[in-house]
Amino acid sequence: MSTRRRRANDDAEARARSTSRAASSTSNARRRGDVGRPREGDEDGRAERRGGRPPRVLYASLFVIWGAVLHHGEVYSHVVAQRRCSWPHGANGTRVMVTADPQLVDEYTYRELGRRSRALAFAEAVCDAYVRRTMKAGLRRFAPRNVVFLGDLFGQGARRNEDEWRALRRRVDAALWWPRNGDGGPLYHTVAGNHDVGYSEVIRHHPRILARFEEWYGKSNFVERIGGVDFVGVNAMVLDGKGPATDETWAFVDGLSAQKKEPYVKRVLVTHLPLPNPSQRCGPFRNSQAIQGRTLGSDKEIIYQDYLSDESAQRLLRAVEPVLVLSGHDHDQCEVTHAYESALAGGTVAVTEITVGTVSALNGNDQPSYLMLTVPEAAGESFDASGSGLIQHKLCFLPEIREILRTYAHVGVVSVLTILGPPLGELIAAAKKFEGRPVIALCFR
Repeated sequence: MSTRRRRANDDAEARARSTSRAASSTSNARRRGDVGRPREGDEDGRAERRGGRPPRVLYASLFVIWGAVLHHGEVYSHVVAQRRCSWPHGANGTRVMVTADPQLVDEYTYRELGRRSRALAFAEAVCDAYVRRTMKAGLRRFAPRNVVFLGDLFGQGARRNEDEWRALRRRVDAALWWPRNGDGGPLYHTVAGNHDVGYSEVIRHHPRILARFEEWYGKSNFVERIGGVDFVGVNAMVLDGKGPATDETWAFVDGLSAQKKEPYVKRVLVTHLPLPNPSQRCGPFRNSQAIQGRTLGSDKEIIYQDYLSDESAQRLLRAVEPVLVLSGHDHDQCEVTHAYESALAGGTVAVTEITVGTVSALNGNDQPSYLMLTVPEAAGESFDASGSGLIQHKLCFLPEIREILRTYAHVGVVSVLTILGPPLGELIAAAKKFEGRPVIALCFR
């Protein structure tokens, strides 16, 4: 055999061996799953080109977007809402922030969520955050000298044992920014609500419930001078009942009549329960139908009521003779006028009652609010039941939580679709590629 022919045969054998090694290497790589795997440094770029896992920059962008959205919903929306509010102006006036029914939600509010469930914990966190940011924004922006609460600080304080109540008390104090260290902040005043201490039947059988509330939040029956006006707080939960607390409260109320002497100090009546409203009219700021009014119980064992009785309301007005009445309980705004026989005026006079809506976003009112009062430093010494122009007031409406949650939902949907988009695109492309392959028919004989 010639040398040239031997060289040709050697070259052919070398090429065959090379082809065999390449095929074997490819087969092994396929078994290991290495075929088509991008190198580490080129992973993001190739994944993006072929529609695989989203690149890191996408996650970073979503993180920034969610940070901005949460800041807007949890902080900036409260600031914007309260920028639309302005304090009623008055010469030498004292600013008073009046809030009603924070009523922080709990397992009694949402029984269907289950005790100690994650869903309940989320609802409590949303409620507390909304109230806390409302109080923080209002206190920092307007710096009121006094804050008056119209009851129902707790979701269900009356049903708690001592350990549970102390834990809830810390939660309430944190949400309401209640000053406890004497740092010279605003002065807080509150009356008791039915969710705090229950009605007369509960208090008569369990006096400790009222006692522990007053030990921490102050007496429910009080007279506090704010500006040139006396704010008279009354524990309305026991007025239509019986028992020691009822007797004590009526003794306090009737004693106010003996104090009406010259020079007369004008008064504002503060009560959790509204006075009767037979007309069912509430003015332009009402968001729902006026409640009809229910009283449950018998023989003065009051288990539940929406309004004070006519008898108690008239007795209360005649004793206090206020220039303004502030109440809560209803969770919605209402303004109504009441008439009573005034000993000071010697005839029938009229007084305005303002029922303040809830300050919480989860208590059935789509437009939470608080009331802004400007109380004069010098209210005059003569009696004027109408108090026309004396105490100026204005409602401050807060963000609608439905709009905030709707924004979160929209951004959440977009985020999920953005993250799942590249893998879904790869899956669709693979499906289309598979559909384009020829079908191999196997015939079995």
